[in-house]
Formats: sequence, C-alpha cells, structure tokens
Amino acid sequence: MINKEHQSFYIAIVGQNLHINYFSSNDDNSDYQKKYLMPDTFDNNLNLIILTKFIIEKVKDFEKDIGIFIEKINLVTDAKCDEFSLSLKNKYDSNQIKEADVVRLISDAKQLIARNDKSCVILHILVDKYIVDGEEYLDFPENINYKEFVIDVRFIVVQHSTVKTLNKIFKDCNIEVKKIISHKYSNRFTVKSDLSPCIAAKKVIDGINPSEVIIHNLYSKKQGLFEKMFNFFG
Repeated sequence: MINKEHQSFYIAIVGQNLHINYFSSNDDNSDYQKKYLMPDTFDNNLNLIILTKFIIEKVKDFEKDIGIFIEKINLVTDAKCDEFSLSLKNKYDSNQIKEADVVRLISDAKQLIARNDKSCVILHILVDKYIVDGEEYLDFPENINYKEFVIDVRFIVVQHSTVKTLNKIFKDCNIEVKKIISHKYSNRFTVKSDLSPCIAAKKVIDGINPSEVIIHNLYSKKQGLFEKMFNFFG
C-alpha cells in the first residue's frame, strides 16, 4: 500500500513542454510521467487562458491514468530568475560558531529583502562560503571559536508577478503549489538518464545540494547584534 506521506507530484513548465511526474516514495524514481507539447509559451500573456485550459485538461488526463487526484505539487519553472549575493557578518569578542548563528543571519537577511524589494520572491538560498576571522571554509566550520564570522550567501529570485500568475493557473486547477523551483538552478543536478526536469527538481527538494538553506520559520534578531554588507550583482 502506498504511503500518502511519501508520495509527491511535480510539474515542470519548461520551454513549450509541460511535464507531470508522480513519485510514490522518497527516492528519485518516477512511477509515472508524461510530457505534453503546449500550444504556446507563457511569454505570451494573451494566451494564458488557453494555456490554463490546456494544463487543466492534461492534469485531469494524468489523474485518470494513475487513479489519484493531484492536490499539491512542486512546480518547476524556466521563468527568468535573478541572483544576488550578500555578505552577512556576526561579531563577538569570543564565541563558538553554531548553526543557529547561520539561521539567524539568513532569516534576518531574508526578511530584509522581503521588506525592501516586494517585486521579487526568493526561490533558493545558497551559502557560497564561510569566513572565520579571515579564513575561508566551503563547509560549515562547526565548533570553532571566532571574533568575526562572515557568510557569503546567494539568493535566487523570481518576479512576484510570475509567481502570482503560476499560482493562479494552478488554483484554477484546484491544485496548491507548495514550492517553486528554478529550472536553471535545478538543471545543474540533471543526469543523462533523467527523462524529465522534475527528477532534478525532486533532488533539489530532497537536499542534494548541502549548500542550499531552507528556512521555514523566520524570526527577528535584536537590532545591532550583527552587521550586514550588501554586494549586489546580476
């Protein structure tokens, strides 16, 4: 018997193709997948109604094939995404590095971005490196005492209008979008045997990249505890 807690659905809209994948377990092997050629791309807003009807039709066909209703999905999009980096600094006279320090810094930075740029939505957060008293680390430098701790973080963002459009389309399909994944980012984890971009996206959701940070609950820190230095690019 299939455990519903482990099953998941992924939909990818890449180029002019619509991919739908069903996974019955936590591994990356898709139990059932379909690829459809869409009548147009999402670049043409005039055809959104036509494309929405097309997706609704194909989702219903897919549900009939597997005998399961799709209620929630992780969605892969090749919509234009931008990247920018921040350097986040934490200063103490002498303290030991903890994962909570990283979470606090990134959570606060995420809130800061949300307040200052309401036109974008963060899809992915990546830690490029850690710098402890001037020495660089690619992996989390656990249990090291420091006076100055810096993390270089990269944010992958998409326009809020794009997210709004995608959410509306799948709301019309009575489907909740749990997470949106950048195809440009997830495609880095594609291998030749992958028949769908949904497979690489599932690898991302399952944590294939140890440098990616997922923060579910944001909380604020006291003002003045740490200093932020912004270095925007892209």
